[in-house]
Amino acid sequence: MSTVGVPIKLLFEAEGMKITVEMKNGEIYRGLLVGAEDTMNVSLSDVLRTARNGKITKMPNVYLRGSSIRFIALPDLLKSAPIFQKV
Repeated sequence: MSTVGVPIKLLFEAEGMKITVEMKNGEIYRGLLVGAEDTMNVSLSDVLRTARNGKITKMPNVYLRGSSIRFIALPDLLKSAPIFQKV
């Protein structure tokens, strides 16, 4: 059984908050984080998807595979998250 690292715990803390996810293919998704998994798979709702060509599409829900994610931008509010008190 493996332990979950700080970045994953921080992602769990962000559930219910607006986040931005940049994919390896250049697409950007911004929406409400509904759920996250240890593998960094994330579920977002009320999503705005920005394609590489700049076209914006509104989507009700999206599930993003963790291995396809390049970067996740979390809210500044998480700077005071309880997880940082333990590291």
